[in-house]
Amino acid sequence: MPSSALNSLRDLLIEQTRDLHNAETQYRGILPTMLESATDEELRKELTDAIELTDANISWLEHACTHLNVEPTGVTCEAMRGLIREARETVAKYGDPYVIDAALIANAQRVAHYQIAGYGTARQFAKVIGEDRVADIFGDLVRLAGNVDQRLSKVATGGWFARGVNQRAETV
Repeated sequence: MPSSALNSLRDLLIEQTRDLHNAETQYRGILPTMLESATDEELRKELTDAIELTDANISWLEHACTHLNVEPTGVTCEAMRGLIREARETVAKYGDPYVIDAALIANAQRVAHYQIAGYGTARQFAKVIGEDRVADIFGDLVRLAGNVDQRLSKVATGGWFARGVNQRAETV
């Protein structure tokens, strides 16, 4: 399929928005399998929440596409394809449940970091071209992705009174 022309920042924002929509759709597809593989209750809760959040993210990206007058489909996010491949490799492994949980957290945090970078960049593009509503959508999405990353870090590292998944995986 021929590449789309990138002649303006608006063209780039549109491409990035459609790419991020595809990324979220791909991530939504693997989340139930990741949830099924997780054993830690806090991690299971975060992955369950991630399913709902990803559904909402897809909807918000569709709203952004509506504001930009484009269809959200038609672009494949190759970066997310690689992250999903890594997550599939994790869920196919067997071994200590805490180590598998630590690997699942690593997979989910890589996705969150991708989201933070993608949404943050798209927000800046939208601001520059005066698409304030789209910029607001991306601002909300980057904030939510940051919150997910922080919660996953807490599951991994624990808190004042509880060991995290990483510490439990190390005591194997």
